Amino acid sequence: MIEKITINKPNNNLYTTSDSRDGFLICLPEKCTYDDFLIAAKVEPNSYSSALLSRLYHGLKTSSIKVDEEYRKYYSNEYKNLLHFLFWKYCIPVSISKKVLTELHPGETVFYNTFSSGCSWTADAFIDNHTMMKTLNAIIDEVRRRYYENSK
Repeated sequence: MIEKITINKPNNNLYTTSDSRDGFLICLPEKCTYDDFLIAAKVEPNSYSSALLSRLYHGLKTSSIKVDEEYRKYYSNEYKNLLHFLFWKYCIPVSISKKVLTELHPGETVFYNTFSSGCSWTADAFIDNHTMMKTLNAIIDEVRRRYYENSK
């Protein structure tokens, strides 16, 4: 599951108002690999699509913060729960955090990334485009489904 965060929504389509907190939350199995992404996307290795998917996967995994891990290690005494942590530390709207956290399965990690923090252009392009975002969500849902079924 991936959820886009837009703090200041534009009033019309002629201009955008970006905020440094705009980005996304994503739930992925902790042990998710690039090969899992390839299989879920039904992409052949060493193809143009696999190169694009590689940039997307590595952009998501390397430039994102594992917020649930960060919360457990450093902030669990300071904040009541992960929901409050996401709101007070990162200003993520409660409605978005609730939606993501209710979908979280055991063995999964919540990643947070802002577009201003170095998210790869590939991830940014996927998340900013409605059609590509649906495709990315389908890939992530398939990865999560496979992990969830295998962990039972």
